[in-house]
Amino acid sequence: MDESVEVPVDVVVWRAPGPASFPEAAARYAELRSSPLGAFEPAVAAFVRELRRTSPDPASPVSWDDALTVGVDAVIVHVVWPGRRQVLELVALLASRYGLVCFEPARQVAMS
Repeated sequence: MDESVEVPVDVVVWRAPGPASFPEAAARYAELRSSPLGAFEPAVAAFVRELRRTSPDPASPVSWDDALTVGVDAVIVHVVWPGRRQVLELVALLASRYGLVCFEPARQVAMS
């Protein structure tokens, strides 16, 4: 893919009892996209707090608040910045730190 023309991608982070397969992750992503959003699960809350303390792109007018859809036990991160690979790596690192599953639907990759 031409890195100069990056399109926004979603990455989904949630608490799960074990590693997620692609079909499980895809089903959870579809469920989250269609469900009402509410309060935090503790590990997800800690993930969101730490993510918000970082800067995805200091020069961008888009903040984490604009890019996060937060649910009861999950977060959809709308990665809209140039250099998205670094942002995706940060999200995956923090998700791993808090024992959360990280799913990138565009690449069909689930990480735990």
